[in-house]
Amino acid sequence: MSEFFASTWGVARPTNLRSPVARGKDFILDTALRFSANLRAIVRKAAAQPRLRVLIVGVEVPGREADMAAVVRGLTASTHRVDVSITRMAPQGKFANVDDAIRAAPEPLSAYDWLVITDDDISFDAGFLDRYLALCDAADLAISQPAHRHASHASFYFSRRRPGSLVRATQFVEIGPLTVVRADAFAELVPFPPSRWCYGIDVIWADIARRRGWKIGIVDGAPVSHLKPVAATYDSREAVEEGAAMLASFGVTEGRREVLLTGEIIVRA
Repeated sequence: MSEFFASTWGVARPTNLRSPVARGKDFILDTALRFSANLRAIVRKAAAQPRLRVLIVGVEVPGREADMAAVVRGLTASTHRVDVSITRMAPQGKFANVDDAIRAAPEPLSAYDWLVITDDDISFDAGFLDRYLALCDAADLAISQPAHRHASHASFYFSRRRPGSLVRATQFVEIGPLTVVRADAFAELVPFPPSRWCYGIDVIWADIARRRGWKIGIVDGAPVSHLKPVAATYDSREAVEEGAAMLASFGVTEGRREVLLTGEIIVRA
């Protein structure tokens, strides 16, 4: 097994979304964001720039169509030019389905400035996408994810939002529940490595980013809540075995302690 999967270092404890402590932490950090002069200045500057072309892709799970529709409505409430391509889940890996959604988009991927890959089990504040992309641009992030709120099911501690931060530079960005990729990274990442369970794809992204000198990171100034526990509906042992084999095939040997770091704040609140 690869070193990344051999350790449980950095794994977050299960979350109670109704925890008063978690909700209290989020209330304090949300209040700080509302009063952040730097966040207002970044959003105002971005609003004065030309509109961006954004492609939102996702995989529709049978029986959960309404969940994906709600997420898409929230994301498309934007001033940017947003296209959406949602594919019905086929019996293949998540990112094979995402590749299908990209191919079915209204225009070729090369026509877009940003690719947003979303799951159907997240919630976020109004105006999320515009604020998120403004912060990505300010921090020069090629691959990114939103921070998890404290009332959110997160896989790792490092992805929880941090006080005083709008954006952190990290060594790792997860494959979900929402991942954003800038246009200059499309050719390197898409199509995605073939994988049934997709464990390890994000480790490969981190390795590519290090070799290419890309900045990747977490956007604390536009957090999300992941509403369902990770790996709640399948046995993860098979996924870990497949992921370890895939990392070995790519020559990736990093362990969790090397990549799951809290990250340096590069845009302060």
